[in-house]
Amino acid sequence: MPWEISYYQTPHNSQAQPFTYAALTQIVKLTPFLSGEAIQILLTNSYGNHPLTFSELWLSRDSAFKDAVRITKDQQTAFIIPAGQALGMDPIAFKVEARQPLYFCLRATTPQTYVDVASTYDPSLVNAALSGRSTALPQLTARWQQRKSWFNLAGFRVWRAKQAPLVELAGDSLIETGMVPAAVGRHLLTEFLDQVALINTAISGSQLLRDATATTPLLATFGDSLLHRVAHSPWRPKVMVASTGGNDLLIPPLAGQPLPTIKELQTGFMELDRLVAQNGSALLVPTLGPKRTSQAAYGAGQARANLLRTELNQWLLTQPYAVDVTSSLADEAGYLAADCDFGDNLHLSPYGGQQLAQALFARLDQILQNE
Repeated sequence: MPWEISYYQTPHNSQAQPFTYAALTQIVKLTPFLSGEAIQILLTNSYGNHPLTFSELWLSRDSAFKDAVRITKDQQTAFIIPAGQALGMDPIAFKVEARQPLYFCLRATTPQTYVDVASTYDPSLVNAALSGRSTALPQLTARWQQRKSWFNLAGFRVWRAKQAPLVELAGDSLIETGMVPAAVGRHLLTEFLDQVALINTAISGSQLLRDATATTPLLATFGDSLLHRVAHSPWRPKVMVASTGGNDLLIPPLAGQPLPTIKELQTGFMELDRLVAQNGSALLVPTLGPKRTSQAAYGAGQARANLLRTELNQWLLTQPYAVDVTSSLADEAGYLAADCDFGDNLHLSPYGGQQLAQALFARLDQILQNE
């Protein structure tokens, strides 16, 4: 019987915008995609320059932690995650059922700085709450407009009889915000219950072509380019869904760089296709979506960005891995529809995430059914 990832969301590098707490309690809700008879919880301190000490970690099937089980490392309740490393906790016999959420409570009693950070907005399958007190039990919120972040907890794997393929959701904030993963996740938990696992490796601000710059602390958190991440990825999913390219039309001017040319973007997508195929995976790339209005963050470059967006989308639709999502998200004038808009004219609402995901399902299902 193998260990299989049931859910995983990669924490990303926030060294440029670190979080320091005198004490910490975090509650994280993660929804399993695979069932199993035992569980191993996975934590990271990949980007930290110092070891992190936690006083306790609890696992429960309810958010009030009435049936909580204490998790240990080397049979000790307090544990340390060394700098630059990942950690697997002691496995325990604990029945995990796909679609039934699990709740994790991680506490620290000493002042520490946290830089391995994961986030979501959509709370339906993944959620989190933080407190700066080690004795608190922070409450989860159902508001999708509010960012929920947590530190160092990456996911878990389960002990089960049957192996299962992975679906990787990769790219930028259209994925990391959680609207698309929630919609894709609900679909997988309905149509492929206990058959497919989901991992989320997206980074807000990520570009297809260029790594983040240190121009500002925020820009520095946007991570390596998707091309660089895929080239060094340990994951071998059955299919990667990659939302990418939009930030290549937004971020460069903010960092004092020129926009990439259409040729450079086309070459980047062809290289992404090559790298994903080299990893033995299928690739699905949603088109960049509708044009954005002048209220978006593009500012004076909005017209040029929209022109490039339209031209790139036309080219993408000639590629076998591309999926047209533009018509699903656009209003009559061809701009991002109000009911699909998060409210910032850049990101998606839960409805927008559902619309984008719905456009993927036929192709996604075909790949998953082709064993």
